[in-house]
Amino acid sequence: MTTTPSFTATASVPDSYTLEVRLGGELTFENAEDLDALIAEQLPRVPEVRDLFLDCADVVAVDSMGLSVLLMVKRRAQEANARLHLDNRPPRLERMLTLTGTHAHFIQG
Repeated sequence: MTTTPSFTATASVPDSYTLEVRLGGELTFENAEDLDALIAEQLPRVPEVRDLFLDCADVVAVDSMGLSVLLMVKRRAQEANARLHLDNRPPRLERMLTLTGTHAHFIQG
């Protein structure tokens, strides 16, 4: 019997300009809204935020709802005048971003 990894998101504030969130497991329909809720809760706690880093190294799966929430997080970051950094993207996430044409939304200019 195999078990699927649940979703985890752990936030930290290394300085007054940065919010870091380490993601793990599956960012899917069942739990994607948990990430949106965490970001909505944490962003106001960093009033001078300039950068929001999502570390995706431990993400094993992302479905369309997960992608939708990542786009919502991007919007929340923009509203807070912060740049979203989608770091350590696993190949599956890269592929989804490319196939859906959303890759450019997560590239810093």
